Amino acid sequence: MQALLIDDEIVAVNALKRRVDWSRYHVDQVFTAQSMQEAQEIFRQQKIDFMLCDIEMPNGSGLELFEWVKIYYPLTECVYVTCHPEYKYIRKALKLGSADYILKPIDYEELDEVLCELVKRLDKATENTEKIEKIPDEIMQKLISQNVHTEQDQMIRDAKQFILEHMQETIYVEAIANQVHLNEQYLMRLFKKETGMTILEYITNERVTMAAELLVETNFPIVTVAYSVGYGNYSYFTKIFKRYMGDNPKTYRQKHKTAE
Repeated sequence: MQALLIDDEIVAVNALKRRVDWSRYHVDQVFTAQSMQEAQEIFRQQKIDFMLCDIEMPNGSGLELFEWVKIYYPLTECVYVTCHPEYKYIRKALKLGSADYILKPIDYEELDEVLCELVKRLDKATENTEKIEKIPDEIMQKLISQNVHTEQDQMIRDAKQFILEHMQETIYVEAIANQVHLNEQYLMRLFKKETGMTILEYITNERVTMAAELLVETNFPIVTVAYSVGYGNYSYFTKIFKRYMGDNPKTYRQKHKTAE
């Protein structure tokens, strides 16, 4: 395991390197840097498992450095060691996902607890990675496929829920796509594949089904029923309803209310 210590005060970084028994945390090598730029160069050359970092430094803060690390080296953990107790710094550090936030002067017992927990988490992550690497490719592809299918199912459910919640409105595919964070064309293909219907067919079917229920279960005027399911044009609603149900809305209501 390799660690990186970053602090613009050379005395502070050397003291930290010297006072900690790094072998206790399975650390084979400790690198040091006094700026964001130096730290980035080390990251490019070495695999860093975790870093202890100050907040305020010239030419780039510790917060900016960890933002960069999260993009290019997302498995690297970070513990902030700083003299800044301000909430704005702590909040930002936690939001970035730092493992902990330690104030100077360093309480080395506290640091020991933090590093022990950190190493346990890193060891567990390594074990999980090794287990995954041992899974045969065929099984791994199956697991990935299942996961993708589950995500697709959720997207379709979200799309259907959006349609239901906006039944009275004009529903655009673009609005549904934005809701589920998909490209319009991809959403239309996926929806047809998963449901057997185009989005327009599904919306129409749901509207007619809901209209049929309202006709039977309420005494709303037919024009009100039409409006309730998104049809502002009464004649068009009647035409669509008859196409799907075989009867116009008035006849359908009479038949089914009588049947009840």
